Formats: sequence, structure tokens, C-alpha cells
Amino acid sequence: MYTHTTPLRVLVTGATDWSDRECIRRELTALPPGSIIIHGDTPGADALAGEIAARELGLTVVAMYKSAADRTRYGTLAWQGLNERMLQQGVDLVLAFHPALDDPAQAHGTRHAISCAQALGITVRVIAR
Repeated sequence: MYTHTTPLRVLVTGATDWSDRECIRRELTALPPGSIIIHGDTPGADALAGEIAARELGLTVVAMYKSAADRTRYGTLAWQGLNERMLQQGVDLVLAFHPALDDPAQAHGTRHAISCAQALGITVRVIAR
């Protein structure tokens, strides 16, 4: 699926209620050996990707968390700061797992991560199911 032969730094983002382990496993398995998975501190796609990458695939996982600085700058939108910091980790690819990106009432964090990644010229792959 991916044409890279060297390891990638991959940010995984997505729905907090994402439960399709096989879909995440399929995407992560297709990555070049030695790829590094970066994810945030939310349940669903982020947590599942971290678990599958580390426990099942033996990939290095970098779990990142909202910081005091994120909360000071963004308040209840601290996830915006987290997204921005994750994308500053030398990310080559963003995998966004969300079934409802078009719903304005949902996917605020995922859409923000995608928008920031695209502005930085980072490749984004959206997986709806």
C-alpha cells in the first residue's frame, strides 16, 4: 500500500469511539518496518493504534499528552496544541480514522489535525471504515 521502504513517522488520529481493530492493524501492517507511531491521549483510534503498534507489531510508539502549556494557551481546546506539537515530531504521514468527517458536530480534533498536516505539506490518508 505504501511505496516507502524506509521507516516513516506516522501520526494516528481519529474518532474517540473508533473500535475497528482490524482496520487499524491493516493500515499499520502496511507501513515500512521500523516505522514509528505517534498518537494523542484519547481513547478510540489513538489508543488502539498505540496498543496494536506496540503489542502486536513491535513498532515504536510515542504517546503524547495535552500539556499545561496547551491548556493555558487553548483552554478547553487544549487538543489543538497537542495536535500541533504531534505534527512537529517530524511526521511523514497522518492516518486519520473517522467515519464522520463531514459532520460539523463531530471530528473537531481529527479535522484540525488533518488541516494542520495539509498546511505543512504532510501526506494524509483518511480511513472512514
